[in-house]
Amino acid sequence: MVGEGWLLITLTLLVISIITAQVPLLLLTTLVFLSGLLVRVWSHFALARVSHEQRLSHDHAFFGETVEVDVSVSNRKMLPLPVVQVTLEAPDELRVLRGSVTPAAGNPFRVNLTSFLAVGWYRRVTRRYLVECTKRGYYTFGPSTMSVRDPFGFTSRDAGFSSTTRLVVYPRVLPLRALGLPSTEILGERRVRRQLFEDPLRIVTSREYVSGDPLNRINWRATARQGTLQTRVLESTSTPNVAVFLDVNTMSSRFQAPSEPLLEGAVSVAASIASHAIAARYEVGVYANEAYRGTREMIRFAPSRNPGHLTRVLTGLAHPMGWPMHSIDRMLSTEGRSIPWTASILVVTAVPTPQLIGTLRRFTRAGRRVALALVGDGAGAAISSDIPTYVVPQSALHGHAATLEVVTS
Repeated sequence: MVGEGWLLITLTLLVISIITAQVPLLLLTTLVFLSGLLVRVWSHFALARVSHEQRLSHDHAFFGETVEVDVSVSNRKMLPLPVVQVTLEAPDELRVLRGSVTPAAGNPFRVNLTSFLAVGWYRRVTRRYLVECTKRGYYTFGPSTMSVRDPFGFTSRDAGFSSTTRLVVYPRVLPLRALGLPSTEILGERRVRRQLFEDPLRIVTSREYVSGDPLNRINWRATARQGTLQTRVLESTSTPNVAVFLDVNTMSSRFQAPSEPLLEGAVSVAASIASHAIAARYEVGVYANEAYRGTREMIRFAPSRNPGHLTRVLTGLAHPMGWPMHSIDRMLSTEGRSIPWTASILVVTAVPTPQLIGTLRRFTRAGRRVALALVGDGAGAAISSDIPTYVVPQSALHGHAATLEVVTS
């Protein structure tokens, strides 16, 4: 209605009505001409000095918590915007408690958060969504689109925004209960209960440098050999070490898809044990045989008692999707060389393969302290009696239990 041809026709009728002195036609064509001109001017300046942004109340959350998602439109000009539609892509795995949700076209794992706003001149309007973190993971909100319509609904101007906002949902961290043994036994005993200083002459091994390590502990020879900064690990009996190995494999054959309940249970068990050990002032290392999403970098954290270590561990454990890059026994053999000899090694798995059991037995014969945590009902494989084994039954993985039920095998 507001194209150049239509305006030309309207202007022609306006001239004819003036010449023929047709007052009704003059009024009608004048109204149509001014309306069309107004729509064209409005359409030209509709998106000028208009901005859009999305913001999360938190960039990380624990399982079961809620996060607020704010969608804002700012109009910094005199021209009002009576109808503004903003569509923000969001993950389908999270539950939207408040706000309009529609399926995203062409993507079954995404939904659209759609907002209809009326923004006056020099105003900022915000629509708030409430999202419940019902699943562990690493999520993105965005990209988004904005459509601005004229007051008569004849035209619209569209704009796309490629910016995304990230949200990390930590795995469930549950208290350990009903282990059958004191929790300190699964982590390893403290050889000496009180020691103020580490012995600088008793170097156990070297590991990769992490933020917070003292600079005077850098092992320059190992750094030159490995190509990355290495830190000397001193034997310290007041801060024992524990290494948690998470096996993300839940498939008994290569033709199966990952089992989500088993994977979530294994991740939750590993996160809970790591959190419990860190709270007990252990130096905790966590290793998973899967890479961060979208990368080839393996999920691995050398033993550390840095104040932010637990946060980094939980962030890393938000990434696994159940597609291992290597077998857990291969990773255990590789990483075990850099783990302090006095460290306790705990493997969490749903599929105890013969290769894994053989690797654990070799570690046991070499004098290392190892333990195995089996997840799920299918974990009833025959385990060697010389390997301490703990079973998390399938019934303990269902629902939102307040505690992690673990029984000894």
